Amino acid sequence: MFVKKLVEKASIKKTSGNSSDGLKASDVDPRLVFHHGVPSGGAKFAYDTTLRILALATKDGQIKLYGKDNAQAMLESSEPLPSKFLQFIQNQGVLINVTSNNHIEVWDIEKKLLSDVYIAKDEITSFTVIQHSLYMYIGHSNGNISVFKLDQEPSWHLAQMKYTIPLSASHGNSEASDDTAVTHILPQPAADSKRVLIVFRNGQMILWDIRESRSIFRTGGNMLQPLHTETKKVTSACWVCPFGSKVVVGYNNGELFIWSIPSLNIGNGSASKSSNQNTPLLKLNLGYKSDKISIGSIKWVYAGGKASRLYVMGASDFATSNLLQVVLLNEQTEARTIKLGLHLSECCIDMEIISTSTEQSKNKQDSFILLGKSGHLYLYDDSLIERYLIQCQSKSTPSLPKEVIVKLPLAESSITTAKFISNNPNMLTSEDEYYRQLIKNCPLFVPVETNQKDGISLSSAKFTGFSNVQNLYITGHSNGTITFWDASCPIFTPILQLKQQSENDCSLSGIPLTALYFNSNSLLLVSGDQCGMVCIFRFKPEPYATNSFLSLTGGTKKGTDHIIQSVKRVKSNGAILSLNIDPSSMHLAVGSDQGHVSVFNIDGPTLLYQKHIASEISAGIISLQFLTSSLHGFGTNILAVGTKDSSVLALDKETGNTLGTGTIHPKKPSKALFMQVLDGQGEPINGSITEDGLELSERNHIEDATTKQLYILLCSEKALYVYSLVHAIQGVKKVLYKKKFHSSTCCWASTFCSPSDVGLILIFTSGKVELRSLPELYLIVETSIRGFNYSPPKLKSFSYSQICCSSKGDLVLVNGGQEIFVVSLLVQRNIFRLLDSISCIYRKEMKLSQEELVPSPVIHKEKKKGIFSSVIKDFTGSKEKHAPILETEDTKESILELSAIFSNENFPCDADNNDNLTVDEDEIELNIDDIDLDDHEEKRKDQSILGALNKKKLTGKFQVLKVLAEA
Repeated sequence: MFVKKLVEKASIKKTSGNSSDGLKASDVDPRLVFHHGVPSGGAKFAYDTTLRILALATKDGQIKLYGKDNAQAMLESSEPLPSKFLQFIQNQGVLINVTSNNHIEVWDIEKKLLSDVYIAKDEITSFTVIQHSLYMYIGHSNGNISVFKLDQEPSWHLAQMKYTIPLSASHGNSEASDDTAVTHILPQPAADSKRVLIVFRNGQMILWDIRESRSIFRTGGNMLQPLHTETKKVTSACWVCPFGSKVVVGYNNGELFIWSIPSLNIGNGSASKSSNQNTPLLKLNLGYKSDKISIGSIKWVYAGGKASRLYVMGASDFATSNLLQVVLLNEQTEARTIKLGLHLSECCIDMEIISTSTEQSKNKQDSFILLGKSGHLYLYDDSLIERYLIQCQSKSTPSLPKEVIVKLPLAESSITTAKFISNNPNMLTSEDEYYRQLIKNCPLFVPVETNQKDGISLSSAKFTGFSNVQNLYITGHSNGTITFWDASCPIFTPILQLKQQSENDCSLSGIPLTALYFNSNSLLLVSGDQCGMVCIFRFKPEPYATNSFLSLTGGTKKGTDHIIQSVKRVKSNGAILSLNIDPSSMHLAVGSDQGHVSVFNIDGPTLLYQKHIASEISAGIISLQFLTSSLHGFGTNILAVGTKDSSVLALDKETGNTLGTGTIHPKKPSKALFMQVLDGQGEPINGSITEDGLELSERNHIEDATTKQLYILLCSEKALYVYSLVHAIQGVKKVLYKKKFHSSTCCWASTFCSPSDVGLILIFTSGKVELRSLPELYLIVETSIRGFNYSPPKLKSFSYSQICCSSKGDLVLVNGGQEIFVVSLLVQRNIFRLLDSISCIYRKEMKLSQEELVPSPVIHKEKKKGIFSSVIKDFTGSKEKHAPILETEDTKESILELSAIFSNENFPCDADNNDNLTVDEDEIELNIDDIDLDDHEEKRKDQSILGALNKKKLTGKFQVLKVLAEA
């Protein structure tokens, strides 16, 4: 299946006494159909620079994928655990996820399936993939390093190689208190298959020769620290040189050092200027140490030497002015530190640089994205950061790059109420190619600034009416705007926007909307706001003109003349909570949070009557339903009313008089969430059925209701109740069915229609989801969908989340304008067009060839003198005969060599051979005559990897290679 079901647990329980024609467990399959946007619990990035795939792992074991042409998909680990390490196998469509319990997951991106899981015995403290290969290093807390290979046949899986790098051979003897966990494993650039830099938590750095199976250089360490002070630990490290001659290391005390590492690419021209083995080349003073902020993460971007820069992120629970900084690393770094401080409103936990170029744009465009602790994404134009740093060199005062928060393009204000209508029965056939181009042109991440500046970009050039829309999503916003979205495909696109104006002028009302009603058959839209204003929009007959909707963002009457036939307004007391229309009489019922029920004739509109329903607990009117019932042998027109204090009463819909003796309510009432009148088979009467355009006649339903037993379903935070409507009218307080909630509180409820019957969905504050039969309330399914959490609104405020359900069991949950969940409750139900293509992140034909992957090396011009120009200067040289040869690798040949090396055991387990593995700490001097840099590549081809272990003379001397420390 192309979408992995994101159901964390599901228990299907058999129901006793359930009728054969009722809701069945075989009818339902609650699952996440699509997730759009940024998951709120994001914790770690990974990026495939070749395939341009971004991965975002969450704290609860989900991984969101973003690909080309707005493709999006969600993966889910078997356990809800955060990621330690997340890295792509570049250009292979494979993602490796190391979880907090040391499970190594292998994800097949094309199939969106978990292909393999390897359970490590020792704690994993570092993880690195060797570039252009399927090999990877795994470092452990005990200081040992394992090598794994990713095999493709029969499916992607991990295999541990015989090659190892034990602590005794790399680090040497250490004190028991010394922290020798491997924190970073950095293959040396341009020599990935030959040497690797191992960074230990205690600060020691070892350059390891893969072919020789030994340490050839040592640096770092804690020798510079004063006595009786807390030992500093390495927290981050990365290369800051394209040839692997410099590495930057961040520490938990806020220090940031650049160390020199020997590289064959820089020759031996600076041998006479060797520095002490434990003295860094440069100390970057960025203020982290004085603020006692640990270096959380660092990332280096190479830009030809001129504008190469280092991104530094501090690890802190509190946002400070210098928590995130970008430092220019070039020939002027020695004299003056040029840096840029990015000031965010919150702490960040990860960062990445991604390509945001599209096929239409000719120029390369990169974005610097940051993941905030809250889960928000912040976006910077990376070219503006580069420009700022370059302009600072000339001592000018450039403008600071500005961050933008990434959110869904759901309008310039938050959603306060919503409706979802799925599978419009009157829909005309539309071409898939139209939606395919529409999605392709949508940006992957839309910054909030774009929405506020330009308004919503309405994709409605071909919109001629609602009959062309398969699924319709309608949102009411905090500024009074109403937006219609074409939800026929998983990426919702806006097609119409109505900006409600205040009564006295043409400005936007700015009052939050609290209720919506839309009937696709009669083309009526009714909205209610927080101040009691009700607007009745009557649409003109379809089709509409196709060049119209761009003017709607202006909100002028002229811009809506060809769509809106009339707009009428009526007023009620208090915020509007519920709306309904009687299709036979065209009467509009309005319920407010102050307990007022108002009924209008919308043709006027004129107020027919208003009734106030008093309450000692909570007076809000949460539900209003028109129906006809047989009482004493006569058909009675009824308006059923449900209140927030769990009371139910019936009014004469013509006069507003109370029928019977009054209200019925539980003995211990709690806050009511939902009320629905059901017929004898559990089917809802009026209301949500007709709003979603089911192929059922409203009139037939009302006529059938006169001959059937009618029930009232009431759902509160604490319990479910089913009453007889006749009993309610007569004042008989008898509960037919009841279910109390013990473990958690219910926060949302709705009914839905299956092929066999109608069911009830309940969402709890714990995240649990229940599906129950009606009217018996039998439990059909209990499940939870990871990440799908609804937060009910607090007193006198709007919820961060907005949820609505179509009559066919399709749920849409929007979390804070950041993410959209679309969940389907019915089995084998397909509601979206192009779901397969939009969920396709990777196909094998996207893979680049080896020639496209490995560009030829670029020779740069000589730079001015400085620690970041000496490498380039030594490389190019003033005279051709003195220029060293750039160390290059034939990728295919190197991988074959690695395969031979890693397949053999390099350190036998017997004690005799282990004597050769210990580093000789006494031999710290190195004679330059002992090293032959030029023939190093050739001499190992026909030798065993164990051969070098017997050369005891060089084993110790290679530990401190001083001659190239200046480069």
